[in-house]
This record gives sequence, structure tokens and C-alpha cells, in this order.
Amino acid sequence: MTLIRITEDNLDYAVSIQEELFPGESARVNYEESIDGTTDYEYFLLYEDDACVGITGIYHYPDDPDSAWLGWFGICEKYRRKHFGSEAIKLFEDMAITKGYRFARIYTDAVQNDVAIAFYKSNGYTCESYENSEDPACLEYKMLIFSKPLKGDDLVLWNDRNIHLTEQIAKQRKYIRRNVAEQLKYEMLQYEVIQG
Repeated sequence: MTLIRITEDNLDYAVSIQEELFPGESARVNYEESIDGTTDYEYFLLYEDDACVGITGIYHYPDDPDSAWLGWFGICEKYRRKHFGSEAIKLFEDMAITKGYRFARIYTDAVQNDVAIAFYKSNGYTCESYENSEDPACLEYKMLIFSKPLKGDDLVLWNDRNIHLTEQIAKQRKYIRRNVAEQLKYEMLQYEVIQG
């Protein structure tokens, strides 16, 4: 499996894969911030031979220098149950170790997500629920956090520290609203051209 960094050249393709995996959500702003250097987060297309089988990323929270987080991870439907997911998780963990992180962490939806939950557990991750009064989105979107020690350390659970879910959702909604507004403007211009 090969990781291909998401750049300006493959951004639209990466977003199309992300939208296929996470309908109604948008990673475009995250990807753009990675590309322009606003963040030091990294996002990748996952390739097996010449086929793009999914997407992944690695990021961190400044207030926790010991944890690498798996970002926007998913395997395309037709490539699932072929061990690409486990292989991609291993690549993420190896990258995290190389960068000096002690723990690998993932957050995901707690509701109607049994396959992903079982997948993370089968890859050695410990699950805990996430509730943080400083992060009100977690009241609306029930989340789970999965953690795994990387260097033989004892596991330190996340214990409801802020994952800034509210900020991430606001970032997605801002992009989605902007995109809808641009689409409506385009459709209005098309209508005006047709009406003459």
C-alpha cells in the first residue's frame, strides 16, 4: 500500500473520495489547511497498485504532544474486507511512531457504526465514550474515542479531554454553506442566460 499526499493537484479527487465515504460531511477545509501550511496535519490517498482504495490522515492536538490522531480515514466500499483497512491503520501507527508519538487515537460516531467500532477493536484499540461540557457538539453527536499505546507504554485513556468536535463541525458547515451558495449563484446565472 502506498500513501500519496493530498496536494492542490489531487485535492478535488481526494474530496470526491471523502464525500463517497462520508456523505454530507466535508474534509475540504482540513485538506486545504494542510496544503497551504495553516496546519501541520497530513492527509493522504491510499493506493494499492494503481487503485485508490481510500483516504487517511494524521494530526494532533497542541495540548497533547503524545497522541497522533487518525483523520478522515475510510476504505472505499469495493475494497473493504480485503485487509486494506488494517494495513492502512498499521501505516498510520508506523508514521506516528516515526514522528515520536506514544499513542494512536481515533474518534468516530457511536451510533449506527458497528462495523467501524468492531474494526478498531480488532486492531487493538480500546474504546471509551466522549463527553465534554466544553465541546457541546458531543451532546448532539455521540462519539467514541479509541486509543492504543504505540511504544510499549501503558495505555493512558483520553478521559474526555476536548477534541474540539464543535470547531470541526463549524468548519465543515461553513464550507458546505459556501459551496451551496456558490452552486445557487451558478444556477441563477445559468437561468438568466437561458431566459436571455
